[in-house]
Amino acid sequence: MKLMGQVRRLVEDLAAGRYAEIAADGRAGRLTEAELRTAVEEYGRTLVPFPTDGEMIVDIHEQTSHPEAVALDVSLWTKEEGRSDLTLSLTAIKQGETYTVEVDDLHVL
Repeated sequence: MKLMGQVRRLVEDLAAGRYAEIAADGRAGRLTEAELRTAVEEYGRTLVPFPTDGEMIVDIHEQTSHPEAVALDVSLWTKEEGRSDLTLSLTAIKQGETYTVEVDDLHVL
């Protein structure tokens, strides 16, 4: 799956509260299932997938130490706010024609 497809799927899983699935398949990165859940719950709003008419705002930063990897900061959306201050920080690693994504942090930016 292409990079933005992987990002979209991860955000859909976060919005649906599938924290165990994200942790089980390695996409949680260094975070645990509980840490993902806590970060979303403490934000206090309802995460939603990227709206079809809304922008998917992603800042991409090259990793000079790993040429097959990029760091991404993804602005998340909530039911209450639309585009929110909650940001998903990821590392994406290219593996052939596809990417794997791992959460580095889920925080207010």
